[in-house]
Amino acid sequence: MSAEPPPLPQISADGSYYWDGTRWLPTASPGQLPTPPAFYAPTPYIEPQRRGVPNAVVITVGVVVALLLTTMAGGLAVYVNHLRSGSAAAAATGSPTPNGPGPARLSAGSGVVVFTDDFHDPVSGWFTGTTSSGTAYGYSGGAYVIDGHGYLTHYTLSPYAVPLPQASATITATQTSDAPPGAGLGVMCQQGTGQQLISYWLYISVGAVFHVSVVKGPDSPNNLSSNIKRGTSGSGPGSTPVTIVGDCLTAADGKSTRLVLFVNGVNVADVTDPSTVSGSGWQMGIVASSEASKSSTVTYTRFEERDLSKS
Repeated sequence: MSAEPPPLPQISADGSYYWDGTRWLPTASPGQLPTPPAFYAPTPYIEPQRRGVPNAVVITVGVVVALLLTTMAGGLAVYVNHLRSGSAAAAATGSPTPNGPGPARLSAGSGVVVFTDDFHDPVSGWFTGTTSSGTAYGYSGGAYVIDGHGYLTHYTLSPYAVPLPQASATITATQTSDAPPGAGLGVMCQQGTGQQLISYWLYISVGAVFHVSVVKGPDSPNNLSSNIKRGTSGSGPGSTPVTIVGDCLTAADGKSTRLVLFVNGVNVADVTDPSTVSGSGWQMGIVASSEASKSSTVTYTRFEERDLSKS
């Protein structure tokens, strides 16, 4: 059962902006009123049996709140097989980026800030609830917390309502110090629907390992992800706060996306994935991965989104 949707937001006299409760944001086109966000309780779902694939991991989508100005997609509790980096079926698809989309040189602070959240407001718009895996999402003590259970990767999209063709997301977070190898945290970007849906994960895991991966097409138990790049990040998640910045920059022709990952200000990955995207723009979000051997908790104290097409 879905929660009661909030009222339609106020639109400016010229039709170019709407009030989200704290600030004026641009509409998709003059006079077009955005669809208000709504959050759906996860649909009961029986977790499928593990497939006999080495190094496989299942992803649980706690919520997919694609807050486009013209379309709102409520998230369901969905599970998909996600092959880990390094397995034969998850071959690298990207290439180094000497001249990819966006500025030749990006920094962890590139772009113009369009949305920030320190999670002190418990109704700022992030998903709250518990999925069928037992993973809990919620606000706690001035932070946003994902308590991850199972051999799963969990994500939730940002409440920011304006998709961007060149976007950056920053998180500062900690992870329980006894989290097992494979558990981690980071950011993600997603756009499109149905067969045109594409999601990129940029994150780090225990052991100071970074990951850049992609999932193409609709969420389903048979939709496998592909590794784009993996390596040593220098810093790993733990009790000391770590800051992750992930950039997703689509070329003007929509036929490739540059993916850049910073860990504590250090550029650890800059690759281009030659995948055609829908052109609807990127919705950013946060990621947490957990392991079956032991639950782990990620505590986010800051989220920031930037428009990389502006300086």
